[in-house]
Amino acid sequence: MGTIAHRFETGEQSSQKGHFRNLIMLARIDGKLGAEEKALLNRMAQRLSITDEQVKEIMDDSNSYPMIPPISREERYERFIQLIQMIFADGVVNEKEDVLVHRFGIALGFTQERMDEKYPLILDMVKRGKTREDILDSIL
Repeated sequence: MGTIAHRFETGEQSSQKGHFRNLIMLARIDGKLGAEEKALLNRMAQRLSITDEQVKEIMDDSNSYPMIPPISREERYERFIQLIQMIFADGVVNEKEDVLVHRFGIALGFTQERMDEKYPLILDMVKRGKTREDILDSIL
């Protein structure tokens, strides 16, 4: 299960790493990791305070990092937006990515009705290049 530090990290750190693992899974789902996806993963790792060493560890052993959903509504939406940004990083959303992001949305605590309502709206805003902050402001 990784390093000793991994065993003693905070709940927030575990949650951040679990979320990053989900981003990696979405980026890899089509069998390749494109330049756009790598760039987005690097930005997300920085935003989540995940070091290069931790990124490598998560990529090598993703099963050790379960998804731990955040408690606040805003943080759940922020994570959901990041997941959608990842599936659209290469400019195309394929069926496997769509199915997996729906699964992650449910795991984040969204109902199917909420997913049906918010997912297309958020995806459209991501496609139009809206910032995460703009998206949050319009859906909360």
